[in-house]
Amino acid sequence: MQIFKNIQLQQLINLLLLIYLAFVNGTLQATPLMVVAIVVYAATLELTIKQELYIPYSAMITALGVVLMLGWSAWYIPFVAIFAAIAQKRWLLLGRVHPFNPSNFALIFALALFYPRALPIVGELGREAIALWVVLAIGSIILIRANRVAISLSFFVSYLLLSYLIIGQSDPAWSLEHFIDSLYSSSFIVYIFFMLTDPITTPQKLSAQIVFGVAVAAFDIVLNYIIGVRLWHMFIALFLVTLFALPLYRKFSVKDWRKFRIIVLLALTLTVIITLRKPLYFSM
Repeated sequence: MQIFKNIQLQQLINLLLLIYLAFVNGTLQATPLMVVAIVVYAATLELTIKQELYIPYSAMITALGVVLMLGWSAWYIPFVAIFAAIAQKRWLLLGRVHPFNPSNFALIFALALFYPRALPIVGELGREAIALWVVLAIGSIILIRANRVAISLSFFVSYLLLSYLIIGQSDPAWSLEHFIDSLYSSSFIVYIFFMLTDPITTPQKLSAQIVFGVAVAAFDIVLNYIIGVRLWHMFIALFLVTLFALPLYRKFSVKDWRKFRIIVLLALTLTVIITLRKPLYFSM
């Protein structure tokens, strides 16, 4: 069957299950009609930019990721963010690959330009739901097929350990119960199963994957320790670690190195803008 052959189709179905869970638990920002409009927009945009005819699974996955992870107070924000995400796949190439996961780029772009009208979603999906366990099962199968289990596992273990040892021991407001609840949020589940493990922007070798996952978790925790706990720090950590790790496992031409410096400047600018934001109490 096609569903078992196409990893991107499996990802799309899994994200639709997450959309259902978010809708049932009241954490879905958009109406079902808005979700459809955003997905159609993303698919049409990618086909228009590439000027080819195919099923744009990647664009639809990006759109659903944005819907699940980004809250907004103005209707146009997700459309602008998705435009930026798909455009960077066309015009921010290093060699033949884009340096950032599209959904991650969309969130960083939206937080930098539209905050506080754009916020990460913190709502839980409900840990008792059977659909959630189906999502986790399908997500695990996808990670195995894509050979990206080591990234998620190394990140998760490092994130748990460092959160307890560093944040838990230094922040009196930190609680294990609240921390565990945050692991059931749509943002964290999409992040660890879909965003963190993007095959295009992550290393292939097992040892490099482990180092990559640990580096993202460590950077996230360091930001939380220095600045204060912020949900968007995990997006920043992936954003910067992906960029600076890319030259270690991909060969760049002289032209690529010149473009790389410009992309680094852009990434650091967006990062500084976001880190200077004062979080709202419900977005931390």
